[in-house]
Amino acid sequence: MSDSDAELDEDIFTIERLEWKLDKRYGRIASLSAGNNTLLMGTDMGWVIRFTVVDDRKVRIELPSHGRENIHRVFLDPTGTHGLVSTVEGTTYYIVPGSKRMVQLKGLRGVVIESVAWNKHSVIAASSKSSRGLSATDSTGSVLLGTRKGSIYEVIVEEGKEKFSKRLWEIDDGPMPICGLQMDVFPTDNTKFFVMAATPTRHYQFIGGPTYEALFSRYVGGRYRGFQELPGRLSYSELHFSYNEYPNGNAQRCAWLTQAGIFQGDLVFGAQSPGDKVCDQHDLVNYPPTAGLDGKVGVSGGFVAVPLSIAMSQFHYLLLFKGQFICTNRLSREVVYDISLKTDAKRYGAFRGLGCDLSQGTFWMFSEHCVFEVLIVNEDRDVWRLLLEKGDFDGALRHCKESKPKLDMVRSKQADKLFSQGYYKEAARVYAQTTRTFEEITLQFVTAGKPRALKTYLLLKLGSLPATAETQLTMVSTWVTEIYLSELADLDGPPPESWDTSGDEKEREAAARRAAEERAGERKRVSADFRRFLEDHYDILDQATTFNIISSHGRTAELTHYAEVIGDRDWLVRHSLSRGKAKMALLILAKYWTRHSTGKRKKAAFDSDLYYRYAPALLTHSERIAKEMVTTLIRIDKKLLDPARLIPAFVRYDAARKLRQREMKDKKDSAEDGGRGVINEAPHQGIRYFSNVVDSTDMKDPAVHNYLVSLLVEHPRDDPLIKFVERWGHEPVYEYKLALAMCHRHNKMRAASEIHKVVGEYEEAIKVALTINLQLAQLIAIEAEKAGVDEERSKKLWLLVARHVIEVEKHDVEMATRKVSDILKHCSLRIDEVLPFFPDFVKIGSFKGEVVRSLEQYNQKIRSLKEEMDEHTKTAQRIRADIEAQRNRTAVVSETRRCDLSGEQVTARPMTAFPCGHVFLTDKLVSNVIKFAQKKPRALLSGPFAAVTTKEEKLRRALDSLAKDAQERGTANLALVNLTRADWARIASHECPLCGSMMILTCHDPLIGPDEAKEADSWAI
Repeated sequence: MSDSDAELDEDIFTIERLEWKLDKRYGRIASLSAGNNTLLMGTDMGWVIRFTVVDDRKVRIELPSHGRENIHRVFLDPTGTHGLVSTVEGTTYYIVPGSKRMVQLKGLRGVVIESVAWNKHSVIAASSKSSRGLSATDSTGSVLLGTRKGSIYEVIVEEGKEKFSKRLWEIDDGPMPICGLQMDVFPTDNTKFFVMAATPTRHYQFIGGPTYEALFSRYVGGRYRGFQELPGRLSYSELHFSYNEYPNGNAQRCAWLTQAGIFQGDLVFGAQSPGDKVCDQHDLVNYPPTAGLDGKVGVSGGFVAVPLSIAMSQFHYLLLFKGQFICTNRLSREVVYDISLKTDAKRYGAFRGLGCDLSQGTFWMFSEHCVFEVLIVNEDRDVWRLLLEKGDFDGALRHCKESKPKLDMVRSKQADKLFSQGYYKEAARVYAQTTRTFEEITLQFVTAGKPRALKTYLLLKLGSLPATAETQLTMVSTWVTEIYLSELADLDGPPPESWDTSGDEKEREAAARRAAEERAGERKRVSADFRRFLEDHYDILDQATTFNIISSHGRTAELTHYAEVIGDRDWLVRHSLSRGKAKMALLILAKYWTRHSTGKRKKAAFDSDLYYRYAPALLTHSERIAKEMVTTLIRIDKKLLDPARLIPAFVRYDAARKLRQREMKDKKDSAEDGGRGVINEAPHQGIRYFSNVVDSTDMKDPAVHNYLVSLLVEHPRDDPLIKFVERWGHEPVYEYKLALAMCHRHNKMRAASEIHKVVGEYEEAIKVALTINLQLAQLIAIEAEKAGVDEERSKKLWLLVARHVIEVEKHDVEMATRKVSDILKHCSLRIDEVLPFFPDFVKIGSFKGEVVRSLEQYNQKIRSLKEEMDEHTKTAQRIRADIEAQRNRTAVVSETRRCDLSGEQVTARPMTAFPCGHVFLTDKLVSNVIKFAQKKPRALLSGPFAAVTTKEEKLRRALDSLAKDAQERGTANLALVNLTRADWARIASHECPLCGSMMILTCHDPLIGPDEAKEADSWAI
């Protein structure tokens, strides 16, 4: 059995008796009231029992009259704190909270209370009046009391004392009991009250404030006829309010027990004024015909079963008849629960009434000796179905309780009704929430010819399909695209013929104008919706299919927008170029962003292939576009583009530029001025771009450099090429021989000379420079000297300059002599080196000054050599003296002298003494050097040790091997070399290990080595 079947089989109502029974010595229960899990019962022998349901705690209180008064009714406020007791004799008592003490309310002496309206807001507000020291147990707040004689009183009790009591209103046409009294506060105004009172035959409504006294003062003085009357002969009645949420919410409906039936109505709080009604829509619910014959009252010769008491839950009426308990559904009026109480009445006494605990939502039924709880479980389980049958779809949905089958059934019925009424879009929205098959719904709209409603349905289905249903998502979104395009095509066409064309000409023109404006507005809205749709669903649309569909409808604007959305810059650029909009194409390349419906834009991924593909077209379009294109390329991160791949585009640009220049020149030549005008040439954009590339980055691509050189050699001026050559110095990336060839081809001799110079070909540089001017050649020779060329080559360079001067000025010897003299002042050449190039007939007198200067230089050089020889002679003499002194030098070692390394006596074994005074055993000295060589073998190849280690090939190779091994492993392996101790002794004897470089190099080594760790541990504390 399914969960729904089990739910239907379960009874909504169950009656359970409390495990408590009134002792006969306290009499029989005459009245019961409930509030906040507390029951207040009054017996016919003057006892009041307070029963707490949670802990089964019972408190018995006897009336002060000790049995001389009979309890008529008891009342308990919704908080379960304040209690009132009314006796048949007309005495009213207040039960002091938390005690067994009762206080008589003297202002109500002689008044029999039939009903009470507790002000829930006053009780709650009293608990927050800290300035008066009140709490929820201290004050009742303003309480309304309905009496047997038709009066309404206001009473306030604080701290167990009657603070205020006053009669506010009474029925003016004869006494009749006010059996039911209820109140509430308007939700928009806490000082505006609504009071409802009921007698067995009349139903009153009162509105006003800000106090009860002010409220009823509007209805005093003159007969008040604003009541609803139902004739009958009942002596009792009841009035109940039903709440969806208590106490925070307002009452939703009322129920009044009458002889004719239950008078029910919805309470609608609005802007009513005194005299208006809150319950304006009402009807009469007949009592069920299944009620027993007991308790019938004669009416017009017939009989009808009238309940002894009623209660109202959210969706049911609880009816207590004499010997029978029946529950009916408030919506369907059907009996859902019917049980006989006759057997229980014999055992527990006659059943007398029902009670409701508003704060807890529980219901109670009492007999003369026992109390029963009426349990309600899942009472709204059939409400959704009843509301659905009535056509209240919204109400039915609220009561489906997340049950998918119920929700689907309600929505399906609702959608069918909307569809049948012609509300197709609304029906589509509801259909999308059902499980009806996609094919059924779409066919239904297609058959009806409602593409817009179909579009609405498809859009909603798109949102409900899972992300994994890729095929369905693509299919539905493609269908929506087709519907949008068809709708736009219809709006672009002529208006329908059904439009009104009656009236005079002006009216027809105005109507046509309005229709056109409306149609244009609709077209604009649909187009905007379609674009948002493309932005929101571009990831599920098939790009090729979508392009074909939009293209087939000829919607260029929408096609462009879709390309922007998906980031198809290739199509956008191609489309812009095909329409001659090169500026737009460049803008798409340079500042492209993808669009999103959220209003934000996201930067698109960089695509270098687009630049390679469309650079030729943009560069050759016009000089202005070429300039902007190069500006864009310069702004792009150089790592994103390969300049070498842009060379073909600039080759085409260069050809187009030359063609434009020729055309401009031809136009100038054909002008009236005979071609004397000057053509203003724009900067070459290729030079601009590639110069920026090589200057701002470490670009070393030979192709880029070579191409830039090819552009620079065609430049009218030499400066750009010379600066470029100087920029890359002695290690040019370009092919300098190719560059030289292009320089010679375009007569760029100054640049060619510079290229020769930067690559170190000073001779060729001077030769080329001499074809330009003498000063340039001299500068190159000077720069060569600064660059560090040797003296011999420097002389050759200057000789080239001098020889050129002599050859050029061979017919003017005096001028040649003067120029050569000037050259000799700036270089190291001597006159004797230049004279062979002059003709034989040149007089020596012309070079008198140069000859004198040359002789002085020779004399100075001879004196320097003589001084150097004298210094060397003195040094040799000092060395011979030191050698003789060393031969006769001795060192005295005492017999008690110990080795400065090991501390052992040195007289009994071979030893080595140093001039510093240190003495070592030879074997210890050798071991010390070997140990040092394991760590720093390369140090033995320098300093004092180099006198032997670098001269002996065997020692040098051995120490080199140890140095490489120590670099790789940290410590050299002595087994790699074949050195004897005698070899190590020769090395060690060249320097004292305690005074020389060995000691300095080992100052950073630890005092305790790894091999002495055990010794160090033995000293640990």
